[in-house]
Amino acid sequence: MPSSQATEAPRAARASAEKLPKIDFLRAVSAGIVVLYHYGVPGIPASFGVLTFFVISGFLITHLLLREQERTGNISLGRFYIRRSLRIFPAFYVYWLLVVADAIYRHRLHAWLAPLICSFFYVNNYYQGLNHYPYSLVAHSWSLGVEEQFYLLWPGIFLLLRRRLIPLTRSLAIAIPCFWVMRAAMHFHGVDEAYINTAFETRIDAILAGCLLALVLHTGVVAPLIARLRRPPAMFVVLALLGLSLFKGAHYGIPYRNVIGFAVEPVLVALLILQLTSLRGLTWMDARPLSYLGRISYSTYLYQEIVIPALKDRIPHPFNLIGCVLAVWITAALSFELIEKPFLKLKRRFETVHTDRLEPTLPRNFPVDA
Repeated sequence: MPSSQATEAPRAARASAEKLPKIDFLRAVSAGIVVLYHYGVPGIPASFGVLTFFVISGFLITHLLLREQERTGNISLGRFYIRRSLRIFPAFYVYWLLVVADAIYRHRLHAWLAPLICSFFYVNNYYQGLNHYPYSLVAHSWSLGVEEQFYLLWPGIFLLLRRRLIPLTRSLAIAIPCFWVMRAAMHFHGVDEAYINTAFETRIDAILAGCLLALVLHTGVVAPLIARLRRPPAMFVVLALLGLSLFKGAHYGIPYRNVIGFAVEPVLVALLILQLTSLRGLTWMDARPLSYLGRISYSTYLYQEIVIPALKDRIPHPFNLIGCVLAVWITAALSFELIEKPFLKLKRRFETVHTDRLEPTLPRNFPVDA
């Protein structure tokens, strides 16, 4: 018969997973990294911002699937895809239509027709990878393509294995390093770095790192190790390793990124999520302005591509950077308030778990709009 300590471990892990503060802060930081990179600030690791988004997505989606399974005993794929569609499609397709209008006005429609079609169907990651980053105002939608392809596969896999969560957890722990080996082999066999950077099969391990974190927390496997990793000294180690990896990536470039950076950084980001969501301090990260910047991070990512080029040469120095960032945030806030929010209200009708029914321990700003 299992000891009381053993049975309490999964419960403690599940309880801790209910508390998800500071996720919006991480979203805001990730979006900020992308904005600064596209502005042209030297030394900004844009790929790290996107990578962090990937890990957060895998973590939150799996967390919500686990909660639905735990509370209802089942997973509704239909409701899942309705929620995803209401969360993602409205803001993106409004942006897409604006780009089409801009392309027509500037006589670029013929040149941008292929990426516009590919981005419309969320396969622009392969168009970008196979054509080595052709420029358009939808070029950055490659990362949305990777996430959308993940959404098509992962919920069905989870549904099939929802009653075998520990084997699923172990399978992910084995599969993720296999993707590392495959990506390294592709790099050493001369596959174009653009393809390695944007293809689903070469980037999915970052999203799966987030999925694995959610499963580990829920099932309570390796609970003693998780308890050690939650301690504050471990966070300093993770931050130091992240800083070292980003420094090495800037120094050694694409070979380091493809072989080492894309392997170790998602794991470190997942550990950082674990540590930040476990800390009771650092409450400034949950301040409303930062939380709001996290909530509008999706629109920030979309519109920075069009706002920065439009304003960068029109705002006088030394206010150029500040003006561009503020303009991106204002545009993103308008998109969030006018486009995303109405659909988020509609989305709640299809939620199996409603925020007003959660335990009091769950923060009110819990990021259910993943």
